[in-house]
Amino acid sequence: MNEAYFLDSRLRMEAEGYQLGPDGKPGMIPDPNPDPAKRNPKGLFHRNGGLVAMRRVELAEDNRMFRIASSKDLKWGGLPNLLNSPWWMEEDRMRLLLDRARTAGVRLSEMARRQLALPVAEGWTDADIIVSVHIRRGIVIAAHAGPGRTAAAGDDLRIIAPEAPHLFMDQLYVPGLGKPGGDRAKGMANASAWFDTGTAKSFDPAARGFNPA
Repeated sequence: MNEAYFLDSRLRMEAEGYQLGPDGKPGMIPDPNPDPAKRNPKGLFHRNGGLVAMRRVELAEDNRMFRIASSKDLKWGGLPNLLNSPWWMEEDRMRLLLDRARTAGVRLSEMARRQLALPVAEGWTDADIIVSVHIRRGIVIAAHAGPGRTAAAGDDLRIIAPEAPHLFMDQLYVPGLGKPGGDRAKGMANASAWFDTGTAKSFDPAARGFNPA
């Protein structure tokens, strides 16, 4: 259903963590190399978060999808509004995340920040609500998949070790959700068309049973 979005190079760049401007072009930052002879005078493309080691996966009705979100976004349209994001996990990854939180003895929301590279600072996520939903029957959607990249916001740095991606959590970027081409209304329409909204549920990650006693 979203093949055209999947092939959109701008959305792929967004999935890879490139910071895009209103014109759709990636922003630049100064090259931090201390050696002037090796420093690129034009700077470097600005990347923050996103995915590495990406591959294509196809998702259908037998996939229950999960994402970590901010409950404050409920005020913009209730639970359906939280479905309109490109960032998701499959159920097996959600179970793995929960298992790792219990094993480490840390709260589920904190393990999500560690494993998914989710800074606390505004503009990322409060990580105070879990959303789940099934894909509609007969719908197949493509997604970019892979472990997250290190992300930073303010003084909060969430490091994903590149030498050990198997220790971390696969994430999914579903092109066509969110604000494709800056059009949030289009993303909302796609979320309604691709997800079975009647199966949408939300959970409190601080609830008993999700966290160590």
